[in-house]
Amino acid sequence: MHLIATRDDARGTGLGRRLYAAFAEVAERHGARQLRAITSIKNTGSIAFHRSLGFDTKTVDDYNGPGRAMAVFHRVLPLNVSWP
Repeated sequence: MHLIATRDDARGTGLGRRLYAAFAEVAERHGARQLRAITSIKNTGSIAFHRSLGFDTKTVDDYNGPGRAMAVFHRVLPLNVSWP
């Protein structure tokens, strides 16, 4: 998947959480055991959202070229574990 995003007026409604849960379910059925995502280190809303979904977060320097750090997220997908 390239992008999960919601319009500003849909934020806080649970839509993003439901989109991620649906994607994770399909990914697991196809053998995925983890999810990874990235965002700008300045995108504090995205960082908070991913953390609320149980993703681990780290900053990776030069991820997007020299001097361009990104926030990198990781979440293991154990079977039968619901999303927070």
